Amino acid sequence: MPRMYELPTHLQVEDQLIAGLTARQLLRLAIGASLGYGVWDQAGWLADELRLALALVLAFIGVLFALLQPGGRSLDHWLLAGVLFLALPRRLVWCPGAELVRLPERQPADWAELELHPEWLAAEPERRVETSGPEARASASVLETTS
Repeated sequence: MPRMYELPTHLQVEDQLIAGLTARQLLRLAIGASLGYGVWDQAGWLADELRLALALVLAFIGVLFALLQPGGRSLDHWLLAGVLFLALPRRLVWCPGAELVRLPERQPADWAELELHPEWLAAEPERRVETSGPEARASASVLETTS
């Protein structure tokens, strides 16, 4: 019997590893837990109640960053968006002496139609196209009056 392999068809979705959590969520939980343990273990000079409270707060922040996803985005994405919002300017100012930055011209796509400019078209004298009907008589009378 041949082996059957499942091929992913929804590549925008992360795989769930343990208890319905993705690898990123597990990593955020591990970071929060290790920060909490580090504070508990290394901050012996603090009072035990303060060390415990600080360790629990850091672990809880790790849980929030791992599990809370407002708007379908994790809290670290929201934090980065907030920092960028505060750091980047929101108002553009026109400077008359500023150098104009031009983007390089885009190359046409492979399927785009080319504009043809044949040399023989410019070299030939104008030809009158003979047509029949009232339009032809009107254009012929216009040509005769301008000559």
